[in-house]
Amino acid sequence: MANLGAPPAPPEDREVFERLDAALTVTLTPWREGRAPVGLLFSGGVDSGLLAWELRGRPQFEAYTVGRNGARDLVDADRSARLLDVPWRPCEIGDSELLELSDRLAPELAEASGPMRSVQLALAAALATAGAVDVLCGQGADELFLGYAHFRGLDPERALDRAARDLEELTRVELPRSQAIARLLGHRLHAPFLHPAFVAAAAALPIEARMPDPTPKALFRRWARWRGVPSEVADRPKRALQFGSGIDRWVRHRATASVGGRSDKYVATGSPP
Repeated sequence: MANLGAPPAPPEDREVFERLDAALTVTLTPWREGRAPVGLLFSGGVDSGLLAWELRGRPQFEAYTVGRNGARDLVDADRSARLLDVPWRPCEIGDSELLELSDRLAPELAEASGPMRSVQLALAAALATAGAVDVLCGQGADELFLGYAHFRGLDPERALDRAARDLEELTRVELPRSQAIARLLGHRLHAPFLHPAFVAAAAALPIEARMPDPTPKALFRRWARWRGVPSEVADRPKRALQFGSGIDRWVRHRATASVGGRSDKYVATGSPP
């Protein structure tokens, strides 16, 4: 059931939202009822914003955001944490700290493709600042609810195929790599949206309902508002962790310098904000 004060759901959405509500309850019950400290990697967007909203008021819960000086995520997360009324800690990371972390994790980062190195390094930087052993993240929502730019313009059949491939890549390769890095840094990384109950509930929805319209993750955003997440957080445009934190820029600069001013060995995906 929706939180008190949440906007009413359109009739066509109510059944869908109630199914997602039930799956979310299964997914988050261990984290709501546990007593050990729990952290959340928090960008201030809808994915981590929904998790923060659901865990607000839990003892020993803290959201934190990593970024270089002036990073957009630090600004957005500050605003979102205030709106959600959750404990939040900004973690500004300097170039020397990034270099040390990059060198420390060189074998693990080398296994990732060029563009994914900045993603994994940004995640590692966030984990390195975490206070709790158990850390949650919002991974999975983009794959399940078609949040990436590459879904735009696809017909439903192609979108369904691409979503399945994205989810397979995340669960088989990228999340295990992230979890391995987390263990090296003394943490356990958890992705509530990838809990089998939640994946099953989302995957059971017609692909047409999850298509960009043209807003990415439109259904997920409506559901977040139904849960009570403030519209400013639910509707905030997606910004990938590596871009919002400013870490992708550092990775690209270092790669360019390492090849004597040539950057063709590293091609970033997407566009920085």
